[in-house]
Amino acid sequence: MERRKFLLTSLLTVPFTALAKLNFLTDRKAWAKPEKGFIVKASESRFFGKKTSSKGTYGRCMLSSVDTENQLYMSASADLSNKEVGGPALHIHHKDDEIFYVVSGEFLIQINEEVSLIKKGDTVFIPRGTAHTFANHLVENPGEMLTIHQPISPELEKFYDVFCHNGYMNEEQMGKLFTKDELKTLLANNTFVGPPIDIEAALKTLKP
Repeated sequence: MERRKFLLTSLLTVPFTALAKLNFLTDRKAWAKPEKGFIVKASESRFFGKKTSSKGTYGRCMLSSVDTENQLYMSASADLSNKEVGGPALHIHHKDDEIFYVVSGEFLIQINEEVSLIKKGDTVFIPRGTAHTFANHLVENPGEMLTIHQPISPELEKFYDVFCHNGYMNEEQMGKLFTKDELKTLLANNTFVGPPIDIEAALKTLKP
C-alpha cells in the first residue's frame, strides 16, 4: 500500500527554489493544435499530443491540453489502473473543474467530507476549489472511470503523464521524477488537504 499512497502533507515540506522557466511549459514550438479530428484507439495514449502505447500503464490520456489549447483534458483507465486497492489523498484543484464518469463497475468518491459509492452511468462534478478524491475498493477491479478536466494546466497534465507511467509516488520518487521548480508550480495550483479515503470504514457505512 505504501507504493500506492499519493502525495501527503510531507511533500508540502520539500524546499523549493525560485520559480524558473520550464521547458515543458514554455516550449510552444513543440506543441501544435491538431488541424483535423483524430481517433485514439483503446490501446493508445496521447499526452501532450504525442501518440504512444498505453500498455503497462496506470492510465491513458485521450484528449490533451495541446489538442484543446489547455481548455479540456480527458483520461481513462489502462491495464494497471485498478489492480490494487487505494487512491489519492484528499486534494483541491484551484484552477480547473473536474468531472468523473463511471463507464463500468463501481468506485468510491469523496466530496469534502462525504464519501459515496458511484456506479456505472454515474457522473460526478467537482467545481474548482472543492476538496475531493476517489478510491478503488476492489482488487483487480474490472471497472473503468473517465476523468475530465476543464480547463487543464500543462503542469497538471505532466503530473498525470508521470503518474500513468509510475503509479502513485512517494516524496522520494517525486523528487527524482520532477525538478523542484516543476513541483512548486504543480503544488501552487493543486493542494493536498487530507488523507486518502478510509476504504474499510467507508464500505462499512455504504455496504452494511
